[in-house]
Amino acid sequence: MSEAKIADVHAPQDHPMIAILAGCAVLVLAAVIGPRLVAQPSYAVLVGGGTAFGVLLWAIAFAATVRRSPIAWKLGSLAILAGAGVIAGLVAHGQYQTRARADASSFAEVEFGPQGAPQFSDDARGPISQLFITAVQADALARRDYAAALGKFGAGALNSPYLLQQDPRALGHCGEIDTVRTLAREQSTRRRKRQMAIEKASMATNLSPDAKSGIALMAGEPLAHDAEEGLLENQLGTLDATQELCTLLAKRGWYNEGGYFGFNSGADKVRFDALTVRRKALAAQTAQIERAATDRMQKGRDQVRDALSRSIFAPQ
Repeated sequence: MSEAKIADVHAPQDHPMIAILAGCAVLVLAAVIGPRLVAQPSYAVLVGGGTAFGVLLWAIAFAATVRRSPIAWKLGSLAILAGAGVIAGLVAHGQYQTRARADASSFAEVEFGPQGAPQFSDDARGPISQLFITAVQADALARRDYAAALGKFGAGALNSPYLLQQDPRALGHCGEIDTVRTLAREQSTRRRKRQMAIEKASMATNLSPDAKSGIALMAGEPLAHDAEEGLLENQLGTLDATQELCTLLAKRGWYNEGGYFGFNSGADKVRFDALTVRRKALAAQTAQIERAATDRMQKGRDQVRDALSRSIFAPQ
């Protein structure tokens, strides 16, 4: 058989193989580069889209060369490229999940200090964990600012006649506690915005519903509105009681009775005792709110851990 005839026999087989390899290469590039450029679609869209893209590449290859090949090559190349499209969709899904899970792993690895403050083992691994770490840091700074504002007002001295004798500055400025009220309200508004931003970011990912709800729970949602209202109400109630105590003590009808407040007026003593009971109840409520927040975050962390322990291809 002449060389020309041999070439004629093999030519129809060479071209479809090249077309198949080229199509597979394009699918591999799409699976690797696509997740870096396009927001994550659903699992079904990825697999279906990969299959459709594989069929589209086959159609291009068919028009270019495969149409001249035997029927076995036509059907085989279609099956190969469609199957490669499915695999490309699965690979892309795996890449999306790997990146999302790396971000979510920051939540799964949170530990808690003696006072219930969240502690992180590493820097943020993605946009959601960055929002969360920033929120935790902002909340800690807000607590310091709140305590500093109370200290500047001199609220601590109202708890002891000895301290109040040493530092009576609050007694002449009881109305200035309004500035602390304003600060409490502003901080509450900012906390809510941070909580909502984390929830919105987590819901935009294609993590499992359990992982999403766990992250939202750590951020404070979906109970954040009620919890935040409770915290603000507690702070404002404490400030109201503190201002009433300041007003009472500003009358100067008290004296130091062995480290306790004594009063020249029986009515003032009754009012002081009532305020003491009220402030103790508010302090106990503050501690309860803080414990509930820590418990909620621990529950959310455990939920994220459980979700990340499952396969990325498990039903979501």
